[in-house]
Amino acid sequence: TRPEKRYKGQRRHSSFYVGQHLYHWLQLHQMFQKNIEELIQISRYRLKDYIKGQRAISLALSTF
Repeated sequence: TRPEKRYKGQRRHSSFYVGQHLYHWLQLHQMFQKNIEELIQISRYRLKDYIKGQRAISLALSTF
């Protein structure tokens, strides 16, 4: 389980975990892309997180 408080600089997932689950995350991203964009239009306060996620997806796709 995750600790109650996360400190700045503390990663949520290790590099091994990310590499192990990357393929599944990319599949889910493709499946829900339209839904995600609609949700972002509704709640703009999450746009910063969405942009970070898009950058992570583009970096992940560049590895294939």
